[in-house]
Amino acid sequence: MRAPPAMLLLALLAPLAQAQVYQSVGPDGRPVFTDRPSPNARALDIPLPGDGPAEATPQAARSEDAGFLGPYDMLEIVAPADEHRIRDAEGELAVSLVISPALMEGHRLVVEVDGVPAEGDLPSPSQVLLRGLALGTHRIRAVVQDAAAAVVASTPPIHVHVLPPLPEAAKP
Repeated sequence: MRAPPAMLLLALLAPLAQAQVYQSVGPDGRPVFTDRPSPNARALDIPLPGDGPAEATPQAARSEDAGFLGPYDMLEIVAPADEHRIRDAEGELAVSLVISPALMEGHRLVVEVDGVPAEGDLPSPSQVLLRGLALGTHRIRAVVQDAAAAVVASTPPIHVHVLPPLPEAAKP
């Protein structure tokens, strides 16, 4: 499929952030686009990348599902893997994280389960033992918060499925 000439011209002119684009009608009745004004041309307002109102906060553009590193080189949940299944009567799950560099001053690491900060044991700065997960699927992500509790970095979420324990007769 061929792109209309007007689209091609706009694509070529878009990188010229300072250039003005004019539209007129050519002798054959087709639209003509140029960077030079002519007597019957009208100036076009073409938004360029980066034009327009700035976002209220940098977080507004972030997708919660994508995660973002913020000031960190690395932040991820290394265990369990996404779509992990557990059969634990107590609903216990060890979540292991990697963060680099170490947490910056005034920052704290929080593990969220279904969007709620989780309570759990902290055997190490990069591991959280969650307890009491109910049966079903849970969305888990780690976030780094600043002193005002604003999220400055986050992992993409993983999903964990807590299944009922197998009956005694079914255990190997």
